[in-house]
Parts: sequence; C-alpha cells; structure tokens
Amino acid sequence: KNIINTIVLDAGHGGKDPGACVKKCKIKEKDITLSITKKVGQILKQKYNMNVIYTREDDRFVKLHNRTKIANDNNAKIFISIHANSIEGSPSTKGFETYLLKIDKSSAAVNEVEKRENQVIQLETKTDNPNMISRHLAMKIQKANLKESKELAQLIQQEISKTTNSVNRGVKQAGFQVLWGATMPNVLIEVGFITNNNEAKNLMSSKYQDKIANGIANAVMLYKKKNDKYILQ
Repeated sequence: KNIINTIVLDAGHGGKDPGACVKKCKIKEKDITLSITKKVGQILKQKYNMNVIYTREDDRFVKLHNRTKIANDNNAKIFISIHANSIEGSPSTKGFETYLLKIDKSSAAVNEVEKRENQVIQLETKTDNPNMISRHLAMKIQKANLKESKELAQLIQQEISKTTNSVNRGVKQAGFQVLWGATMPNVLIEVGFITNNNEAKNLMSSKYQDKIANGIANAVMLYKKKNDKYILQ
C-alpha cells in the first residue's frame, strides 16, 4: 500500500530570521507562521490521526536545505511550507496564494516574494554543505512531483477560500529555495499580507489562524482521499 500518512509542516523563518515584520517589528512573520503551522498539525494529528513532523516547533533558526532534508529523511508524502506575505508601498494589497517551485535558468524572472523568502540564505554559514543539490537535479525532482503539487496547491486555495472568505490570489510559481530537492509533492503558502493593516490584525488573531489551519487541513485530507493507493495482495 502507498498511504499518504506522513506530512512535514514547515513554519517559515524563525530564530535570528524574523521574516517580514511591521509595526516596528512587533508583528513578525516567524510568529504567525509557527502558530498556524502548529494549529494545522494539531488538526491533522488529533482529528485525522496523521503522522505530523515539524521542521521547527519553537522560535529557532533552521537552514533552508535542512527543512527539505527533514521531509526526505522521514519519507514524507507531503511537504508544506507556511509563510506570511508583505509588500512595500501597497498597503491595500491582501489575500493568500500558494506557490509551486519553478526553477528558471535565468535569474531575471525572480519576483519580489521569491527574493524576500530566499534572503534567509544570507544568514546561513558559507561553508559547503553535502546536502545541497544542483539546479539540474532540483529541476528533475520537481518535474516528477509537479502534477501532484499543483493539485495540492489548488485544493489549498479552494479550501482556505471557504474557511476565510479572504481574497484568493491563486496558484503561482517561484524559485523558493526551501522547496528545492523535496522528493514529494510540495507547496509554499503565503497566508496573507502583514503590510495590510486589517489582514495583519486577522493574522494575529487565534480565531482567524484557526480558519486558515482548517482550510489547509481540509485540503490535505481531500488530497489524501484522492491519492491514497492500495495494492491488494
């Protein structure tokens, strides 16, 4: 049997890397992502008896490649990285979006979200790491999982729309380093914009975080129901 029973949940940023922050950094992306991630995990474990593994369960710094390595080492069937968005000079921009990994040969196509989420690399030590993989290999791995990753992303957008009534910004693609080398379906979710005052207030609310968490968990279970495969002997 090939059962989707193990999921790795990645709370974006952490420790010395706060991620995006506003209000003189009183509102930090790393705090919002950790709270929502743990809520998703709690639902999947308690309600659906899923095996949930976190890349971090507290305010600690985890290197990008180690997050994916945790998923690969534990033979996870799904990898989800949770983030909060920001945009300078556009306080009215709001909504949530889910990203697939797209590795372009040209760096000219890099967008602002991708630049910001990948900036954490600057905080990592510059020593060579045997766990880092080449661009060519990362592209091959992602291509193998693209169909399933897209299906999962679409379900996440669909279900968060139902639970939050927030603006659905759709499924997009970017070269997020945290997804490189994940050997299972993988997505990165931007749950909202902390540079939008109303959305920032919502994202700091436990009740609203519950709504997002329920949407993500619902999407995971719909994906599981469709993709669980049994081999009868």
